[in-house]
Amino acid sequence: MGKILFGLIPSAIPGFVRCFFSFVTVLFLFTTVNHSPSAADSPQSSAAAPTITTGSASQVTYNSATLRGTVNANGLSTTAWFQYRIVDGPSKTTVSPQTVIGTSDTEVSFNIIALLPGTTYYYRLVAENDAGTVYGDEVSFTTADMKTSHTTDITSPAGSININNGDAFTNSSNVTLGLSAADNIGVTGYYFSTSAIPPSPHTAGWTSATPAINYKEDVSYTLSGDDGKNTVYVWYKDASGNISDAASDSIIVDTTPPTITIANPTSGSTYKTTSKTINISGSASDSTSEINNVVWSTSKGKDEKESKTISWNISNADLLEGDNVITIKATDSLGNTGTATITITYAAGNNPPTVITGHATGITTDFATLTGTVHAEGLSTTAWFQYGTSSESYSHTSSIVNIDSSSVDTPTDNYISGLLAGTTYYYRLAARNSAGAAYGDEMIFNTKPPKGKISGYVMESINGKSIESARIRLKGTKARKRAYKILFSDADGFYEFNELDTNTYDIFAIKTGLKGARHEVKLLEGEKNNVEIKLERIQGEEQKRDLIEDKKGTDTPHPTPNKPEETKPEAQNPKQI
Repeated sequence: MGKILFGLIPSAIPGFVRCFFSFVTVLFLFTTVNHSPSAADSPQSSAAAPTITTGSASQVTYNSATLRGTVNANGLSTTAWFQYRIVDGPSKTTVSPQTVIGTSDTEVSFNIIALLPGTTYYYRLVAENDAGTVYGDEVSFTTADMKTSHTTDITSPAGSININNGDAFTNSSNVTLGLSAADNIGVTGYYFSTSAIPPSPHTAGWTSATPAINYKEDVSYTLSGDDGKNTVYVWYKDASGNISDAASDSIIVDTTPPTITIANPTSGSTYKTTSKTINISGSASDSTSEINNVVWSTSKGKDEKESKTISWNISNADLLEGDNVITIKATDSLGNTGTATITITYAAGNNPPTVITGHATGITTDFATLTGTVHAEGLSTTAWFQYGTSSESYSHTSSIVNIDSSSVDTPTDNYISGLLAGTTYYYRLAARNSAGAAYGDEMIFNTKPPKGKISGYVMESINGKSIESARIRLKGTKARKRAYKILFSDADGFYEFNELDTNTYDIFAIKTGLKGARHEVKLLEGEKNNVEIKLERIQGEEQKRDLIEDKKGTDTPHPTPNKPEETKPEAQNPKQI
C-alpha cells in the first residue's frame, strides 16, 4: 500500500487545496484498500469455496503480459479471472473468464494487451463458485520501456535428450537421461513428462539448472511405464521464460524372462525311461527381445549345451540310475533368464530291442539295399531283414548283423540281390537280444522293370555273306525319352543293342558300297528281338544319298566293330543309354 500511496501524493497542488486533496486521497485509498474483499472478508477458508494463488507474470513486453495463477475449485464449478490496474488508474477485468472444476490445483493464465510501456501494473486473481468469491494477493509487474524493448529476449532454447546413450532396449526402469540444450542468454531449467503436452514456465515440476549457454547434464530417471516402449519428453526454458520445443527419446523396457516349453519326451514335469540316454527338445520365446542362448544341465552334474535358437534340442543326454532333474535356462538379449525343469527317472532293466524299418535304397532290376535303426537297450543284439513278394509273408532273410550292447540308436543296412525285375517287395527289420525279439513296421519297394534287347546279323542280300563293320544306328521314336545309339557289326556281322526301354525303334544300317537298309522295331518291356539286316550292293549317287541319311545330325569316326560308338540325346530330356 505504501507504493500506492506514494504514487498518488500530488506535488503540484498549492496551499489549502493541496492539503485538502491529499487528505481526501489518503482517506479514499485507505477505505478502498482496507475494505476490498480479501481472505478475511471472503469465505476462502470454507471447505467448499475456491482456494487461489496469484502467480508471477510472464512474457512481459512493453505493451502485453501473461498473468498466471492456480485455482482449486474444491469440488464446485468455479469461474476465475484477473483484475489489474495501474496505481492511479481504473481497475480492469480480463475477458473470457475460465471455468475450473475438480479438487486439485489447476493452472489458469490470461494474456492482457494494450498496456502502457515502462509502467507498473498491479493485479490479483479472483475466483467464484456457489460458496462465494475469493481474491488472491495483489502482485505487480512493470512493462518494458519503449527505448529498451527491442532488446527483450524472445528466442527459445534448443535442446535434445537421449535415454541410456541411445540404447534401444533396457531391462530396468531406472535409466540415465542425457540432456543437452543451448540458449543465447542461458538455460535455467528443464521439465520432464511422458505426455507431449507442453508446460508453461509456471507449471509445477520444473527443475532448476545452473544457467549456462551450452547446457549438458546426465540425470537419473525412473520410467513409469510397463514393459514395452517408453517415451520421455523434455522442455528447456531460459531466464526470460522462453520455452523450447519438445525433445523426446524412446526405449523398450523388457524385464520379463523368456518362456521355456519342454515338448519332448513329454510336456509334463516327470518322465520314466529304461533307456540310459534320452532326447529332450522344446522351444523358448520372448515377447519383447530375442533369445540369446539356451543352456541345459542335470542334477547329476553332467554335460551342458548352448544353442542360440528358439527351437532347442538336447540329443542323447546321459542319465544315471534314479531321478535326473534336467534344468533348461533361456536368456534373452538383455540378460533376463527363464528356467524350466523336468525330472526323468531312469531304471535299467531287461528290454527287447527297439527297431525302426528304414527306406530301401540303390534299387535296380535285381538288387537293393535295405536300411533301418536298432536300439539294443544295453544288451548284445542281432538284426536282420525279412522280405518277400507277399505282405506279411516273408520268404527270404538277409544276412545277420551284430549290434553292440549300447543304449543309442544304431543305423544298420543290408544288401540283397537275386530279385525279380519289375516286382513289388515287402520287408521289415527284425532284431533280438536276451530279453526278446522286436520287429519294425512293414515297408515296400519296387524293383526296376526289365530291359529289352535288339540283336541280329548284317549280311549281303544276294549271297548271305556276313558284313563286318557295318554302321548301325538305333533311334527311339515314340517314348518321351528317346534312345540314340550307334555301333558297328563284328567280324561275323553280329550286332547287339542292350538295356533298351519299351519304345518303337528305327534301325538304319549302312556300309560303303552297299545300299542302306532301315527297319522299324516295336519293343515291349523286357522283350528280346532278333532283327536280320540285308544290304544290297549299289553304285554312285545312291551310295551318296545313304551316307547323307546316315550322317544326319552326327559326324562319327569309325570305331571298333560291334562296340557302341556313341549315345546321343535326341529329345528335350536327353539320356544316354
